[in-house]
Amino acid sequence: MVRFHRHEDGSVSLLGLRERDLDRMRRFFALLYREFGHYRAVMEGSGLFPESSPVDVLGRFPHTSREDYRDILQPEALSRLSGDRFVCDYSSGSTGQCVLRLATPADELAEQAITEQVFRRAGMRSGDTFVCADVGFPEIYDFYFRAARDLGVRRSTFLHLNRDYGRSLEPIRRLAPDVFLTLPSLLVRSWPHLRSIWPHRRSPIRSLIFMGEPMHSGFRREVAETLGCRVYSFYGTTETGGLAGECDCGAGGHFDPTMIGATIARPEFIDDQTVQGELYLTTWHLRDHPVVKYRVGDVVRVTTRPCECGETSPRLTVVERSHEGFVLAGMKLRYQTVLDALNRVAGDLGLLSITLSDLPESEGHTLMRLDLPDRFAPLERELLDVLRYSIFELDDLYQFGLVRFQLDFHTDEAFDRRKVRRVTDRRRYLGDDSLEDDEGSSPDRTPGSL
Repeated sequence: MVRFHRHEDGSVSLLGLRERDLDRMRRFFALLYREFGHYRAVMEGSGLFPESSPVDVLGRFPHTSREDYRDILQPEALSRLSGDRFVCDYSSGSTGQCVLRLATPADELAEQAITEQVFRRAGMRSGDTFVCADVGFPEIYDFYFRAARDLGVRRSTFLHLNRDYGRSLEPIRRLAPDVFLTLPSLLVRSWPHLRSIWPHRRSPIRSLIFMGEPMHSGFRREVAETLGCRVYSFYGTTETGGLAGECDCGAGGHFDPTMIGATIARPEFIDDQTVQGELYLTTWHLRDHPVVKYRVGDVVRVTTRPCECGETSPRLTVVERSHEGFVLAGMKLRYQTVLDALNRVAGDLGLLSITLSDLPESEGHTLMRLDLPDRFAPLERELLDVLRYSIFELDDLYQFGLVRFQLDFHTDEAFDRRKVRRVTDRRRYLGDDSLEDDEGSSPDRTPGSL
C-alpha cells in the first residue's frame, strides 16, 4: 500500500510507509553514502545521513539534473566500475552531448524485471514472434529481446528502417509478428506501407507497443482499427530505465513505486488520490548507477485510484513537457539546447524560431526550418555545420538522412519576443494542429510515452 507524502518543500512523493519499505530506503541511502562520492558530498552538504528518517532524507535531497548526470555521475560510474562487467546505453539527456548510462548485470536484471512486466501487461506470451523497428542503433533492442525471451517469445527480430520505408519494412510481412514495438513518428511515416500489407483488421499483430514520444489519439485509434490490434504505451527514460506500461484499459501506465520512486514538484491535487506536477525519479532498484530525484522534464498526472483492470499499482500519464522542445524519431531536443549550440558560432543569438514539417519520403523524414535575424546570414554555413555535426541528437538523425535543415533570415523587427513562437510543429499526427484537433485530450508520451 502506497500513499502520497508531502515534504517540507511542498513536493510530494509516492511512498510505501511500512517498515520494510522504510528499511529498503535506508539501505539505498546508506549505499549512496558509502559508495558514491558525489552523493556522499551532496548528503553531507545538506546535513543528511543514512541513519536519519529515509522519508526526510528523500524530501531534503537536492534534485539531480541532466548536467549532473552527464558531468558527474557518468564519469564517477565509469571510474567505479573500471574492471567490472557492464553495458552502456547512450543518450543525451536532451543536453546536446552524448551521455552514457552504465548497467552492470545486476542492474540490467533489475530493469529487465520491469520491462518483462510491461510486456506481459501488453499481452506478450510464450510462443510469440516479436519485431522491433527503429532507425538508429539496435543495441537497446537486444535488451528488449532478452526480456521477451524470458517470457517465452519464440522469435525476435530488429528491422532497421531507413528513408525507403516500404522496402525496409517489407520483411514484416513474412515475419508476421504477434507483438510489434516502434516509435510513433516512424509509424506515422511508414503507415501507408504497413496498413497495406494485410487485409483490414486481419494483421497478425495482436499488440503494438509504442515508446519514445507521444502518439496522437486519433492515429492510435486508426492503427488499432486497421490492424485489428491493441495499442500500448511504454514510458521511461534512458537514464532511469523503463518505468510504466499501459494495460488494456489505456488509462495510464502502471508502475511499481518500490522499484522506481516518483516525486512530484509543485503538485496540484486533482483529488485525494490524484496529483499533477513535474516528475522526478529515484531508482530504488539500481545499485551501480542510481539516480535520486532525477529531473525527467515531464509534467505528469499520478493516481493511486484503482484501475478497472483490477491491478492495484499506481498509474502515470504524461501531460506535457516541462520545457520547450520537440521530438524527432524518438530523440528529445530542448529549444535551449539548439539555441546554446548555435551561440557557439553566433555569439549573441538571443532568439530563434524552429518550425518542423514533413518531407516527402524520397527526401527524408523531417524538415527543420530555423528563422534567425538577418545579421547572422554571413554565418549560414557555420550555423548549418553546428546543426549537422555538433548537436548529438541531430548529428545522428542527419547522418541517417532523417532530417534536413533550412535557415531563413529576417529583419530584427520580425523577431519581436512577444510575437515569435519558438517551436511550431506542423507534422501530420505529431504537430500542434494534430493536438488541437485531438478532442482536447493530452498526448501520450513514452523510453519515453504515455
